[in-house]
Amino acid sequence: MNEPSTIRPRRITSYDVARAAGVSQSTVSRCFKDDTKISPKTRDHILRIAREMGYTRNALARSLITQRSNMVGVIATAFTIRNNPELIYAVGDALQNSGNSLFLMVIKDDDSIGASLQKAVEYPLDGLICCAQMPPDWIEQFATRGVPLVFFNRVVETTVADCIALDHATAGQRIADVLFEAGHRSFVCIRGPDRAPVSQLRVEAFQNRLHSLGIGTIPTLSTDFSYAEGRRSFLDLMARMDRPDAAFCANDQLGLGVLDACRFDLGWQVPDDISVIGFDDIAEAGRPSYALTTVRQPIVDMAETAVSMLLERMEEPDLEARRIMVQGELIRRSSARLAGT
Repeated sequence: MNEPSTIRPRRITSYDVARAAGVSQSTVSRCFKDDTKISPKTRDHILRIAREMGYTRNALARSLITQRSNMVGVIATAFTIRNNPELIYAVGDALQNSGNSLFLMVIKDDDSIGASLQKAVEYPLDGLICCAQMPPDWIEQFATRGVPLVFFNRVVETTVADCIALDHATAGQRIADVLFEAGHRSFVCIRGPDRAPVSQLRVEAFQNRLHSLGIGTIPTLSTDFSYAEGRRSFLDLMARMDRPDAAFCANDQLGLGVLDACRFDLGWQVPDDISVIGFDDIAEAGRPSYALTTVRQPIVDMAETAVSMLLERMEEPDLEARRIMVQGELIRRSSARLAGT
């Protein structure tokens, strides 16, 4: 019995197409560009041969020649991928509309970014959009290597990279104000992991504002940002304390978990017995079964701005660092009793 062949099929190259078409390799390369020096007849002949041979262009090889890969790296935490995928979709769409491709690198959390940064410098990236914190020495390293860098929803103190972020602190203060104005006086907070910077900004601003209004201790729990942990941790907390007037959740997935804990596990009426507010305005938050009051991030606009900033820095590397702070919009739905609603 003959042994099965272990020879792998060889990738067809532009040189193979050139030999089969009877032209030079440079003519084949120009055939896949808008080169008016190639006659329509020659172009049609080469393209036909290429199709028959199954030839496709090698983007990596082309990047070595042009010094552009049209590939932009995006670093995002697992929390973002799992709980706010709209952000990645928005960035991907904005990159595609600009003629670039997304190279996604997922990290566990902001503290575990090191390994992904090492990978990022090994690939021929035209730029990098970072949705996580980055050590200052790495920011400088990307600048030294000529890799434009934009931070998305992270504020950094640097002169060599741009950032666009929601004003999380102002939004947290606004939530505290509207709940207090509506008569709420006892609160709990469900936030993400202790070192999640966005969660910290939102919750600390909320708590500080309430403290300034005379509210004392505000029980606070740290979770993994998920629906399941929001529901479970809230139930654990309620087993140890009286029902609060309002619960502020650092993202919508937590808010949905708290809502279901109130309605189905505890039998409370929302918002008559308790108000629940989330953050982000993900798709599920607006569904009639939840109608979650929340803060909307203009993710699509922010993504388009981030990509635009990156493209501008590609063309003008010496631009002064820019910081854009975007205001969130309070979306009033039926999960919370607010003044004026």
